[in-house]
Amino acid sequence: MPSTAAGPWATEHRLTIRTQTETRPGPLDEATGDRWAEHRHTGLTLVACNCGYATGWVPVTDLPSLADLTRQHGGT
Repeated sequence: MPSTAAGPWATEHRLTIRTQTETRPGPLDEATGDRWAEHRHTGLTLVACNCGYATGWVPVTDLPSLADLTRQHGGT
């Protein structure tokens, strides 16, 4: 007879990578009155994992390599 008991809860490694952007209103188009937002990357990135690991906003060049992150937190 199969067991109906649920297994234990566990925190999986789940990496999230965010790149920071700055936004400002773009120039006004005199003909239509439209104004589009302009976006640009700041060069900062944040890596966080469900296990509690977080880099904070750091320059992309200071991030651990993808190989190191995968080794420590799996391929998620």
